[in-house]
Amino acid sequence: MTKRGNADNVVTYEFMCDTAADLAAIDPQYITIGSVAVIIDGLEVYIANSKKQWVGLNTTTPEESD
Repeated sequence: MTKRGNADNVVTYEFMCDTAADLAAIDPQYITIGSVAVIIDGLEVYIANSKKQWVGLNTTTPEESD
């Protein structure tokens, strides 16, 4: 759980995915700000923003979740 401003604590999730394409299969109800997805193929790391989009740590372009 993480604290977001003055709001209540928010549950964050950690996902392990085979490929970046697997991000689209994650149910949006489990994508909360600060949730992390690790891509095993390529060792990429993504963090969810407040719009439920996955943002790569080494990129500045958000990857939209479906």
